[in-house]
Amino acid sequence: MINKFNEIVKVLKKNNNFLITSHINLDGDAIGSELAFHFILKKLNKKSIILNQDKLPEIYGFLPESDKIHNLEDNNIKKNNFDVGIVLDCSNIKRAGEISNILENTNTIINIDHHGSNENYGNLNYIDYSTSSVGEIIYELIKFINLDLLDEKISTCLFAAIITDTGSFRYSNVSSKTFRIVSDLTLTGMKPYLIAKNIYNKNTIAGLKLLGKALLTLKMDDSNYVSWLSITRKMLDETKADDGEIEGIIDVSTTLKNTEISILFRETKDDKIKVSFRSKGNFNVSKFADKFKGGGHPNSAGCLCSGKLEEVKENILSELFKEISSLKDKMRKNLLIKNKLFLI
Repeated sequence: MINKFNEIVKVLKKNNNFLITSHINLDGDAIGSELAFHFILKKLNKKSIILNQDKLPEIYGFLPESDKIHNLEDNNIKKNNFDVGIVLDCSNIKRAGEISNILENTNTIINIDHHGSNENYGNLNYIDYSTSSVGEIIYELIKFINLDLLDEKISTCLFAAIITDTGSFRYSNVSSKTFRIVSDLTLTGMKPYLIAKNIYNKNTIAGLKLLGKALLTLKMDDSNYVSWLSITRKMLDETKADDGEIEGIIDVSTTLKNTEISILFRETKDDKIKVSFRSKGNFNVSKFADKFKGGGHPNSAGCLCSGKLEEVKENILSELFKEISSLKDKMRKNLLIKNKLFLI
């Protein structure tokens, strides 16, 4: 069941203590939406805590009151006595990590998301996969409650959510509504150029050295349709870069001419392989990532795998090329059928 805003607002008004959370491996949409929701509840005279499994990536430390974003390592945070759990940008409750255990003790879970793969795990679910981001949905919720709630702080957070989940407005999830919302956000005094500068123009020497090493691993198939690169723990150690500086590296490979699918394989601290997918065309990387218990959006997705880097890479690339070959065969068959019909 997909609930309406009025049902969510009733719960917001009726309760007082809220837990706001999102998925592991936090991104701009998750963080910006969490902060925006925190400010909304504050204006409604409600108490809320933002609590995630993972730490806040440093690049988002410029966002207003980002110090209010906590993680499980913060021992001074009380992790119980919440009336309502608000889960944002999280298609599966397990993607919230260990926070899912805390959510079990809340009276109500509100699930707000834009992934088509969302499992409707909340007591209340608002899922709109036609939107570019949860940031867009939060704007619509504010508009439903009272647009006067919108201010520069909230607009800054929502713009950060939208710009990151649209790849700086380059992805196919961008619509005319996206631009109308962003236009409204600028009316509050929010400064898009400063937000973009803080997110995209804060590279460190270590981060650029890591990018250089990653690009040396760049490979492509014979048709240039698929490109992939790798990042190992050794590369991170040698450049003295941290995991947060991996953000955005895959987007560099998407600029390759004729490449439709880009993949980044990287070793995590806990000996897993995190795989990120990007697609510029019609290939649905979210559907493909689902084969490996991952997910995301049609043009941006990921999964987490166990095993050695080269083994995971070989397995995923093998499956990907099989899928691409199958799709091409289907396209050829459809083309032949159309040609035959045309001849008849």
